[in-house]
Amino acid sequence: MQRLSSIALAIAVAAGWLTVIASLPAAAAEPQKRAWRPEGTVEFVVGSGPGGENDRLARSIQHVLTETHLVDSVIVLNKPGAGQIIAMNYLAGKVGDATKIGLVSGSFVSSDARRGSTLYKQLTPLEKVVDSYQCYVTGADSKYKTMKDVADRLREAPGSVTFAVPVGVGSPGHISAVKLGKTLGAPPDKLVTVVFTSGTDVAVQAIGNHIDVGVISLGSGLPLIQSGKLRLLGIAAPEREDGDAAKYPTVREQGLDVIADNPFTVVLPGGLSPEQVAFWQDALDKVVESPDFRRHVQREAWTLRPLRYPQTIKWMQDEYEENREVLKELGLVQ
Repeated sequence: MQRLSSIALAIAVAAGWLTVIASLPAAAAEPQKRAWRPEGTVEFVVGSGPGGENDRLARSIQHVLTETHLVDSVIVLNKPGAGQIIAMNYLAGKVGDATKIGLVSGSFVSSDARRGSTLYKQLTPLEKVVDSYQCYVTGADSKYKTMKDVADRLREAPGSVTFAVPVGVGSPGHISAVKLGKTLGAPPDKLVTVVFTSGTDVAVQAIGNHIDVGVISLGSGLPLIQSGKLRLLGIAAPEREDGDAAKYPTVREQGLDVIADNPFTVVLPGGLSPEQVAFWQDALDKVVESPDFRRHVQREAWTLRPLRYPQTIKWMQDEYEENREVLKELGLVQ
């Protein structure tokens, strides 16, 4: 009898616990699903070598991501070549892998447009982070003192002004020179452009007066401009820049309606889940708001005008089509 009583008591206790468990809310009965977060090391793919503008921006983002513990670890993977096509082919091949991110500039879009390959459609353009406006520079003792001097000479004889541009034909610097020529009625095929491997090389050529006008990003040229080694003729921005660059005139102020931008965009591989895209968007929002990042942006004379996904989809398509039209005029479309 005593053994039967013990069994009955155990059954009653168990039944009571079952009743309590059944009455609990679902959230208490089952642990909440943890938000997605990349595990291990994130690869940040960049289509240029160490020290270039792409690389400097990527490392600034890398610093904030790790210092604020948004991710555990980030390595910058430099894959230069073919106008960033090599790097983005690599990233596009990582479909569904949210531990891989990338950074592209306007050179990638123009390279893609030149080939007609639409590689950009295989990537998810997460956010256009900064704009790097092109500027026109000469040597400190050049005969060209203002953009008006250049404009007057181009009107007289389009082939008499030699422009130096970095990276390659069809690059943002090259397209900037073409836009200037078109504004003045100078046909693209009449302009004389010489291509160098980097903005630094263009600056050296301008300092030595080996070319007439160099087209480089403002951030790359600002230290040489401030030191008096280069003369800044004008910035191809919609309005005056902030900070140290505020005293330099835009091209527009000098009567030439030319805007030439090199935008930088963080991209992801295709095939990611909404949760993975949302994680990276939130992380990048925090990077952009970071005081450290904003100080770096000011030092580099970049313009912070973020454009977020999914608005970036149409924006990048428009950039691609605009570049392709200009490249057709130049006879550079493959």
